[in-house]
Amino acid sequence: MKDVKIFHKKALKLQHDGKQEEAVVYFGKALELAPDNAELLYDKAISLQMLFRFEDAMNCYDRSLEIEPDNFAAFVNKGLCLTNPKVNRQEEALSCFEYALKLEPNDPGVLSLKGYSLDSIGRYSEAISCFDKVLETEPRDSNVLLNKGLALAHLGRYDEAIAYFDTVLEDEPDNLFALEWKKEAIRAQNKNLMF
Repeated sequence: MKDVKIFHKKALKLQHDGKQEEAVVYFGKALELAPDNAELLYDKAISLQMLFRFEDAMNCYDRSLEIEPDNFAAFVNKGLCLTNPKVNRQEEALSCFEYALKLEPNDPGVLSLKGYSLDSIGRYSEAISCFDKVLETEPRDSNVLLNKGLALAHLGRYDEAIAYFDTVLEDEPDNLFALEWKKEAIRAQNKNLMF
């Protein structure tokens, strides 16, 4: 067991120093000696995720969750892998975020991620509900305000969407997303008014 701890400590140091490839090697050495160590599997998955090796990372998260089925962070990070555009499996990501929320029901970060996934699969009203829950406790969170504005625009509620983009621009006048999405919402609103 001493070697496992040595390899794990070395891997974590390499991970912290941004040397993910080397960290994966040391996590692997530790896992050869302790293949059912959920913490090692989770930590290795983090490095794999940082290397954009999402399938490998998700396999480690899954193995970790088999051992520790209530690992909140493993569900969240697996969900993040699934939302990455290279993977783009939003329905599966949504399941991960929903399970994480069963463990920590009011986590604002996960509520926001759930809203993002819901928006990505066209469930805009549900996405807005998630964003609203976050905004109750974090009313000036620019990412949540942006995503709520985008969901409102998807529903054709352009005036409301523009108001959310304007709120972001009050705090961050150079926010490129808010500027661009506001222009798009105005353009879409004007197009609808022409008919």
